[in-house]
Amino acid sequence: MTYEEFKKLQHKVENRNLLTEEELNTLKPYKVDNAIIMAAGYSARCMPLSNILPKGLFRVKGEILIEREIRQLQEAGIKEIIVVTGFMQEKFQYLREKYGVILIHNDDYDKYNNIASLYKAQNYMKNSYILCSDNYYADNVFHKYVYSPYYSCVYSEEYCDEYCVLKEDKDGYITSIKRGGEKAWYTIGDCFFDREFSDTFVKYMNEEWNDMNTRNMLMDDFHIQHIDELKLKKVEREKNKVLEFDTLEEFKQFDSSFEEFMNENLDQSNEVIKVFSKYSEVKSYHSVPTVQKSGRLHLNENLFKPSPKCLEVLKNITMEDLYLYDLGRNDELVETLSSSLGISSNNIFIHNGSAEVIKSIGSILLNENDIVLVPSPGWSYYKSVADAKFAKCITYEVCEKEDTYEYNIDDLLQKAKENNPKVIIITSPQMPTGCGISYNDIEKVIKENINSIILLDEAYWGYGNDDNKFEKKIITQYSNVVITRTFSKFYGLADIRIGYGLCSYPLRRTICLDLPLFRACGISRKIAVAAIKDKEYYRKMKAETNAVREWFSSELNKISGVKAYKSESNFVFIKLENADANRVRAYMEENGLLIRLFNDKDALRLRITIGPKDIMERVIYQLKRALR
Repeated sequence: MTYEEFKKLQHKVENRNLLTEEELNTLKPYKVDNAIIMAAGYSARCMPLSNILPKGLFRVKGEILIEREIRQLQEAGIKEIIVVTGFMQEKFQYLREKYGVILIHNDDYDKYNNIASLYKAQNYMKNSYILCSDNYYADNVFHKYVYSPYYSCVYSEEYCDEYCVLKEDKDGYITSIKRGGEKAWYTIGDCFFDREFSDTFVKYMNEEWNDMNTRNMLMDDFHIQHIDELKLKKVEREKNKVLEFDTLEEFKQFDSSFEEFMNENLDQSNEVIKVFSKYSEVKSYHSVPTVQKSGRLHLNENLFKPSPKCLEVLKNITMEDLYLYDLGRNDELVETLSSSLGISSNNIFIHNGSAEVIKSIGSILLNENDIVLVPSPGWSYYKSVADAKFAKCITYEVCEKEDTYEYNIDDLLQKAKENNPKVIIITSPQMPTGCGISYNDIEKVIKENINSIILLDEAYWGYGNDDNKFEKKIITQYSNVVITRTFSKFYGLADIRIGYGLCSYPLRRTICLDLPLFRACGISRKIAVAAIKDKEYYRKMKAETNAVREWFSSELNKISGVKAYKSESNFVFIKLENADANRVRAYMEENGLLIRLFNDKDALRLRITIGPKDIMERVIYQLKRALR
């Protein structure tokens, strides 16, 4: 049956016109068997309300979200409705009597992602609507008969962190979906699986269920993994006709009466509730998960790899290294750093990576409404640390010049003068632009802001023209300076989670109040020691990295419409003059190369990690293809 023929019969059904027996038989394969509503999740971003009530049971504009869905489904003629519960399953029990729904409990809701709900409901997957309990449909979008499997989509002009449709084939089936995009249709709300789609989905799901990566997937990611076999069409919905709410603030913006609903359910005098409420809008920083091991040019890992001597350390690990705390009087890593840098051990502390140093500084020093000055463009983690303490981030400029970026020191000093910041963050080499900052400028900032903590983030220390004498000078002469470094980047030891800080002794004592109770992993510290001692390996690695970076930048600048800026680190920042940076990034990812997008004054830029020359040749080749 053609789609046009189907629409005529569907129109007759929905207008309650009588159908002949032949017409009914023709429609039979397209009849919706049921709807499966996933309602197992915890919805952490809706704390504290989600602590006592699943999000699907929130009341929005006078109706409970899941009840509105159930009502709309039943009005469309869908009689069998399955609700997969998890968190607070008892709260959904009334639906069985009120609406006659079937309840299935997903007892793995707190272990795995939402694909686990479909795994539990797989025996019901036929011609099935697949829904989430917390979506709001302004109009009834459901039908008794559906022609083909689909996912509903809404168009976004602005960049959004959703699953965006990139490509469709000649028959309208989606062939490419990626997380994040602009000027794109993104998936939201209802989708429909026909019997063939459901059977294929269940087949793959069962075959791969023993793989923990599968269990931790969203349904969307599983679909993407098998997109060639699991074919869905895009059904276009009007904006604001299908809604999902991630935070309580979004609920309140949509429904002026939602505050009243919250007050009905929350004891506002409860001190625990007050704490949860305070943090409900705070978002944590996280990296996007990936199982990909090669082509990772998005995290600035050292793709030239660490010294082989680091791996040799593991051969000498003893059982005592595993079950005993390291309580030795001396810390070998601190002593090795002290000797290598020419800086007293009293000015050095070890932490689980430089990000944790930054977090500890925020935890110890920041209070509500304190001001933190951060560079823009820059690392979003700084804001996450500030948000957790309800401090406010104010940005100062790192400006685009002809062939490089440059710190706008005047802007930094002016912002500092106007806002009296508790902390000023300077990154050198700067991320994501790769530019450096002169020692004179750093010292100028320090001298003019003696009442602020100056956090010098040197995560990419080692790649540039580094001067330990200057650093020794500022941490001994100024009590308000902290330098943070990591073994993740230059030393290529990202996953051993070791970093360190350099600062005055009084500041060190203060920051150390937030360090782990016991020393950072002893095995990791031994590996770090081996790295520091292998100076010749890292001298050669630095020379090779910088040589490839200069060659790569030169080749990029030969491509029409591409601008690569000078860098002092193991990455290059790139501007595309006449191309959609997000689409280029998506194309590169499709071809096995992961790169990062950054926003600079509302314009998207690319940041690409430097790896061995053969990898970068591949990047050049694919980038040229993407631009064509």
